[in-house]
Amino acid sequence: MMKLNQGLDDEELEELDDFLADESIEERSMDVSTLDGFLTAIAIGPRAVFASEWLPWVWDMKEGKAKAQFDNKEHASRIMSLVIRNYNGVVHAFLDDPVSFEPVFRRGAQWGAAEWCEGFIIGFQFADEAWKLLGVAQPAWFTPFLRLGTGDGIAMSEKLGDGEKWMNEIVPSIVKIHAYWKERRGSRPKGVVRSEFRLDEQKEASPRVRGGPKIGRNDPCPCGSGKKYKKCCGANDTPAALH
Repeated sequence: MMKLNQGLDDEELEELDDFLADESIEERSMDVSTLDGFLTAIAIGPRAVFASEWLPWVWDMKEGKAKAQFDNKEHASRIMSLVIRNYNGVVHAFLDDPVSFEPVFRRGAQWGAAEWCEGFIIGFQFADEAWKLLGVAQPAWFTPFLRLGTGDGIAMSEKLGDGEKWMNEIVPSIVKIHAYWKERRGSRPKGVVRSEFRLDEQKEASPRVRGGPKIGRNDPCPCGSGKKYKKCCGANDTPAALH
């Protein structure tokens, strides 16, 4: 019997990605790479996030409202178990050896680093203020995600030809972020999602209000451009850590 803390193999990743590409949710759902980044932010972040909070965003990454369409309860159980095991696999990777964590985009060219970083940024919403404060305190830790997971950042990386550099900085940044939040959460593990989770139930995500302190207008932009925030990502009053 498959253990719930066992990560997905390549065939299972493809199976999950095929489901997420189903025409009923394709335009809204995450792909496997986005999902992996999203779950990583949740797993290493400042607070425990219940599966009932984050699951709606898997099917609808923009609003958390669309619901997945399953053929039957058995199909729902299978897909949900893949998602849950993906999350639990990330949790256990950071419990065992954070430095050896392998983002899914390192497992195959079909999984994009840009999508992974986009998912990681989406995961900030469950502790928006805490992530913003850390972004202000340690902007360099967030540069890889902003340079690869946002429209402006991707354009800059393509122009400068340094995308590979930022890909290589993702895991070192994640390790630092994980250590930071772990120290403040205490030593107790975030925990895994148990098999008792109701696989056949889906809820619409609660609306989230974005708030918290903003980066100073004259501070260096966390995206790494070298410009002041007000002349770069802050030109439209968009928080640089969220884009």
